[in-house]
Amino acid sequence: MLKRLRHIFLAKSSDKLRRLQKFDPFFYSNYYDDLAILDSSEKLRKHYLKYGIKECRFSCAEEAIGFFESRFGQLPADFSAEGYWAVNRDLKQIFTHDWQFKQHYLQFGRAEKRRYVSKDRLHLYDTPNKFEYHYTYGLTKPDGVVPSRRLTNELDFALETPFAPSAAVYLSKKPIAVVVHCFYPEVLPLMLEKVANIPATTDLYLSTDSEQKKTEIEALCAAWQKGSVEIRVFPNRGRDVAPKFIGFRDIYAKYDLFVHLHTKKSPHGGSPLETWRDYLLENLLGSPEIVASILSLFDDPKLGIVFPQHLFELRGVLNWGYDYDLARRLLKRMGVALNKNLALEFPSGSMFWGRSQAILPLLEAGLDFDDFPQEGAQIDGTLAHAIERSLLFIAESQGFEWLKVSRRGLYPLASTVLPVETKADIAKHRLSVFRPCLTSADAGLRPTALGIVETRPILSYPSRNPKPRLNLLAPTVNPRQSFGGLASAQKLFADIAAALGEGCDRRIIVTDAAIEEEGYEAFADYACAPLTPTLDQDPWLLIDASEREHGRLDLREGDLFIATAWWTARFATDLDQDRKRYFGVDRPFVYLIQDDEPYFYGWGAKFSRAEETYHHADKTIAVINSEELFSTMGAKYNFLYSFCIPYRINDKISALLKPVPRQRQILVYGRPSVSRNAFELICDALFQWQQSDPVRASRWKIVFLGETFDESLLHPVENAVIDGKVSLEKYAEYLNSSSVGISLMVSPHPSYPPLEMAEAGIKTITNDYPGKKMQRRLPDIVALEHLEPAALANAIEQAVDEREAFIGRIIARRPVQSLPLEMGKALDVARLASILRGVPEVQNLGQPQGLAQTVGRQLRTLGASTNSLMQKQLARLVK
Repeated sequence: MLKRLRHIFLAKSSDKLRRLQKFDPFFYSNYYDDLAILDSSEKLRKHYLKYGIKECRFSCAEEAIGFFESRFGQLPADFSAEGYWAVNRDLKQIFTHDWQFKQHYLQFGRAEKRRYVSKDRLHLYDTPNKFEYHYTYGLTKPDGVVPSRRLTNELDFALETPFAPSAAVYLSKKPIAVVVHCFYPEVLPLMLEKVANIPATTDLYLSTDSEQKKTEIEALCAAWQKGSVEIRVFPNRGRDVAPKFIGFRDIYAKYDLFVHLHTKKSPHGGSPLETWRDYLLENLLGSPEIVASILSLFDDPKLGIVFPQHLFELRGVLNWGYDYDLARRLLKRMGVALNKNLALEFPSGSMFWGRSQAILPLLEAGLDFDDFPQEGAQIDGTLAHAIERSLLFIAESQGFEWLKVSRRGLYPLASTVLPVETKADIAKHRLSVFRPCLTSADAGLRPTALGIVETRPILSYPSRNPKPRLNLLAPTVNPRQSFGGLASAQKLFADIAAALGEGCDRRIIVTDAAIEEEGYEAFADYACAPLTPTLDQDPWLLIDASEREHGRLDLREGDLFIATAWWTARFATDLDQDRKRYFGVDRPFVYLIQDDEPYFYGWGAKFSRAEETYHHADKTIAVINSEELFSTMGAKYNFLYSFCIPYRINDKISALLKPVPRQRQILVYGRPSVSRNAFELICDALFQWQQSDPVRASRWKIVFLGETFDESLLHPVENAVIDGKVSLEKYAEYLNSSSVGISLMVSPHPSYPPLEMAEAGIKTITNDYPGKKMQRRLPDIVALEHLEPAALANAIEQAVDEREAFIGRIIARRPVQSLPLEMGKALDVARLASILRGVPEVQNLGQPQGLAQTVGRQLRTLGASTNSLMQKQLARLVK
């Protein structure tokens, strides 16, 4: 059939010559698998002329798409292949060419109701500051070397020096320590020439390994007039590293900034490394303008280390070598956990500018020269090499960042050398140059995430914006996918944000489903940005994090998170760990708990991962939906704070409930995709009831609400219609007119639909559960203790029999009872906002700790911004 239609289409489209002019051999070869053996454009062209035209084969992508448009309708004006694969991950793994995505949408996607991102929103899926690494999960290479995670060459950026004069303003004039290891004194004159470019008092600290060399160095430094000179002799151990960090560790307390140099020669590297020393010196001290540019960077108090971009000839060997175990043991002494999966970056060549505070743990690590091996011309596998590779991990563990610099003419990848014309360029380029080492760089699927894809990690990037911000972690914002639980989450987010006031920004992070056009429209007040490091200035922001392999989420010191499902609670705790690494503070998060989620799954990994999220007692502010669930969760888990959202009918639904004559209509909340709604059990019971009471059942209509599904799932139930997810107005119409309702929830949560049905006057059938007795809400509710089809069928028959007498009559609305709560446990948004601001509450929080432990725990969660006077007052209370 399709072949005949193609023949008709192609016969009408154009003559043979014009079709040949459009012929695209690349398309022709890729579209038709059987032509893969034709290995040249000429052979493909000959095949098309001899066979392809007669066989009604397409000559180009335009012709193929034109045919499918004639068959299935035009592509939408705002359609693009990029926008289609951006939100259809399964297709991205199959197709590579634009025409494949277009054809799929025409032939299948439109009928499958697949979504796409419009052309004007494609920029939200571009990640200009993306992270892409060379990496292997292999443990060691054949020679025993531990491989490293390294940025690809094209994404490894550096700031171009010198900066434009307006950007190279150095404000501090404090003395600077120049720490030089002089194993080769003959190189020192060149270094002193470069050091003279420093525009401040410059004190020289020089080390060597013999008294004879010390005498030479004294003579070479005799004319130094920019500061003091001190020369020390140390054992020939630890190359330049031990003298600088161990031999001179007593001098750093006197200086804010230092520069590390050494009279480097690299005889092991041959001609490729002959220029290495001069390359490093030129990038660090090459001119007064270069030095002023680098020093101006240190006006940023967060900057700890500046070092040159790597010599290009070295890029292929920038790995852990034989140093990983040494570095791991060293960092463990400083409280830093190393993992080979983290990105490796370091000042190759061991020359760099630094801030003394950034290396403090190394200075205080208790190392001595005896910890370093005797000099034996080692090129790897020593403590000195391990320290070199550990420096940035140490600096980051102290809350400092680092940057790389390069002179444009000295590095061959010019596109990675970023010019600095203004101070604003430094802030912008930081996003590309600084790539944290100490936080996770692996966005790939971890073993657990292979089977639990929603747990794919969200990686972060430290933001410099000091404003507090409330964040909602939500699986989706698309209206068609948003049910009652997500509506509750969005309301809680809006209420807390309003209570926090204008001084607190807002952000919604979508973790699972790509945002569709309707989702963007629902949050039109929010700016949209790609998942990539930014200057982070938008006060209200919507982020699509569903595709996150190469992206990073801006993370502020003052970010506050609301988790809405168990895996988003994991994101909240992971991001809090990142925040502690970046800023040295951690904060509690709000966990909106709307069911006992581990029991959505069988016992296993998913159950365990979900259940573990309830055990962060010192970090979790639990907001639990419904009194029944609050009681159940409170009996099982301890939280820092816990609040209950008592059930109350939605205000809009309440306003729409009207006195309307009742019809022979059964309203069913039926969602096949949600197992706890027991869809199959409901259908089985309806079938049994209809078969046992066919005459009466033939007069009753059954309406399924909740989600759209294939009607074959209802077979052999009769008189049933599927209305799916409806508006609140339409839902209220059903509540007003229906006589019997069925809504099951196999969990401690009462579920809103059965309570709404009962309040609207519908004879409602639902179920009890341990900790949940539905007749406490309304005695008239039919609540089954044991769910099985025959019992449910019998309840349906009795409900229908009872309500036959009321058909055509009005049934009054009946209030559903609230359940008692302990004082102070009903959600008070203003109080919750105060807790998030860091205002402590001195009270017993229902935990098995005394006052001192409670106050101490609160103090730990307040963060650096808390008023010190308040902390002193709390400390007095403990006393």
